[in-house]
Amino acid sequence: MTFATGPAAVTPMPSSSSSTPAASGGSIPSPGSVDPAPESLLEIDGLSVDFNTPRGRVHALRDVSIRVPKSKVLGIVGESGSGKSTLVWSVLRLLAANGEITDGSIRFRGENVLAFDETSLRNFRGENVSMVFQDPMTAQIPVLDYRRQMTDILYRRRTLSRNDKIRMATRSMGRVGIPDPEERIRNFPHQFSGGMRQRAGIAMALLMDPALLIADEPTTALDVTMEAQIIHLIREVQSEFGCTVMVVSHNLGLIAELCDEVVVMYAGEVVEHGGVESIFFDARHPYTQALLECDPAHDLEQRRFFPTIAGDVPDLHTTPRGCVFAPRCPYAGDACRSTRPRPWPITQGDRVFHDSGIQDARWGDARVDGPSHRARCHRHDPEIASQLSLNVPARRTGRARSVGPTNETPPLLVIDQLRVRFPIMSPARAVVTRTKDRFVDAVADVSLTVRPGETLGLVGESGSGKTTLGRAVLGLNPVASGSLTFRGEALVGLSQRAYRKKRRDIAMMFQDPIGSLSPRQTVRQLLTEPLIVHGHGGEPLIDAAHRLCDMVSLPRTFLPRYPHELSGGQARRVGVARALALNPALVIADEPTAGLDVSVQGEVLNLMIEMQAIHGLTYLIISHNLPVIRQVSDRLAIMYLGRIVESGDCARVFERPAHPYSEALVQGAPRPDPTRRRTLVSIEGEVPSLTRRPAGCEFHPRCPHARERCRSEAPKPHTLGDGRRVACHYPLTD
Repeated sequence: MTFATGPAAVTPMPSSSSSTPAASGGSIPSPGSVDPAPESLLEIDGLSVDFNTPRGRVHALRDVSIRVPKSKVLGIVGESGSGKSTLVWSVLRLLAANGEITDGSIRFRGENVLAFDETSLRNFRGENVSMVFQDPMTAQIPVLDYRRQMTDILYRRRTLSRNDKIRMATRSMGRVGIPDPEERIRNFPHQFSGGMRQRAGIAMALLMDPALLIADEPTTALDVTMEAQIIHLIREVQSEFGCTVMVVSHNLGLIAELCDEVVVMYAGEVVEHGGVESIFFDARHPYTQALLECDPAHDLEQRRFFPTIAGDVPDLHTTPRGCVFAPRCPYAGDACRSTRPRPWPITQGDRVFHDSGIQDARWGDARVDGPSHRARCHRHDPEIASQLSLNVPARRTGRARSVGPTNETPPLLVIDQLRVRFPIMSPARAVVTRTKDRFVDAVADVSLTVRPGETLGLVGESGSGKTTLGRAVLGLNPVASGSLTFRGEALVGLSQRAYRKKRRDIAMMFQDPIGSLSPRQTVRQLLTEPLIVHGHGGEPLIDAAHRLCDMVSLPRTFLPRYPHELSGGQARRVGVARALALNPALVIADEPTAGLDVSVQGEVLNLMIEMQAIHGLTYLIISHNLPVIRQVSDRLAIMYLGRIVESGDCARVFERPAHPYSEALVQGAPRPDPTRRRTLVSIEGEVPSLTRRPAGCEFHPRCPHARERCRSEAPKPHTLGDGRRVACHYPLTD
């Protein structure tokens, strides 16, 4: 692997893929002998990309140079706006119409990709490079079954008959673990779950046996168990086919599990590049260190505080004079703000950052991969490093809650034997098909209590009923049976007018921070809307808007903006402010960190924890992000197929899960530690359909501990010695 910084520091491009690229660029000093670099499949040198916008040119990529070694897995990480996807689209020549490659080269097996005509591009994209997209539902054609979509991909194989193409497609679906591929290949995308659609997308990408497989955020929308399965699948595919893989992600655990080398991007530049162990155990750029610090998965102790990166990704309409990270860097000096740094080679003897304590405190002493590790930072420049401070900034701590939950406190919310049902067919169709029950139970016999000042985490895979339960508490989903009691008053059976009054004290933060906001309203209108709807008077609306902005640390200058002008983190702050506008007692937060970078999710969660400390809020947090839930929750409830299978103290559940499903969730979360790669996934299969619930214990088809009793008798919840409730015949703690 090599790393260069642009035309002035790029060695001559080899004429074919058999050539060995130089190990260092330009006049950068070498720390001694350098091992020969592995053969490169893809070589990007000095790549610069601009986008023409109404507000001027955006310099999305600047002098990006990367070597992608053959038959390896390369990970690209960075916050949103760092240029990861732009780099991928540039390689595929799929930039938007306003995008322009202004400088640099892209060579695949020695051939200049930027010089390809349309015919060569089609062959390049199909025969040599394939793509696994972030959202399989939008990347796949909804009106064509998989047999048609996959045989269409094989149109270049003119010598194959239609039956041969179908057999190849079926074999590809079987390779990626899709059960009954002969039957499932006739299905449409909407008939597959999210994890199955992603598997089908990988099968489609592998049909042409590509030399390079690019995966753009392949697990972003997946549950932790399905994410583990996809990680395992990509590793198997790479090993079986010997292909080269590029993975774009902001999930550091996924990168640690999958990759051999890691490229860290920030604001359109590569700031660090090295072996996976070098990056995770001995990061040398302040931005890489900050990303690792922000990941909640690396800290198993509950601190109720998340490290963040101060500031925002810079506006790329202008090119910074110095280091692009300097405005957010705690170590920056005058040289960092005025002079652009070069990528400097890192050796085992160079302990500039490691000796500072940042890495030792977390990882201990770790093996470094060798001289191929490089960081674009002045702290490794012998002429400038002496002018910079080596002091480590003091780590902030969280604010303790002013009100904590106790067992003696009367419950704020009591859910007792709650059942939520949805129709799956009309009454007429039920008569025609002789269906006795035309409903399914999305929530089945759920009982929970939430105490004032408490944070209850509700976790489970997609389809487990978490969001349905939260919406039922708000009266947005009908309750078939059971009871809901809030502050001692029954909620089930209330009229819409009466329920509206209750919603002053029960607020909800929706999963999609931008989609849940009206695109036609400004931030000011969105913040004051709850006050207008509930007739809250006594304070001028503009003053209320300013107060809410200040509460969530949102600049008042954002009040005239519309949702599409906000980043994900800013939109989430608006959602938090709307939820807190009426000083509610209970906040139901549905996936509050979904789709956010680790640094931004830390800001949002710190804000929620601080608001809880100041106002004594009670949270019901719905999420499949286990590391986040572990950090913020007092108690944990785990749902599977609409039922609570385990509930109790959060720390105890994580330390020693009692239900096999809880164990699978806890073990399924990837850790940002490349030395702890799992050889097997924690759980196989997918959540069964609600219309075909398994007999006995509903988890037994996926449970590695299932016995004969589990297949015939449904377990009843019972209390363990430590106070946890678990629905399992054979709890793992016994």
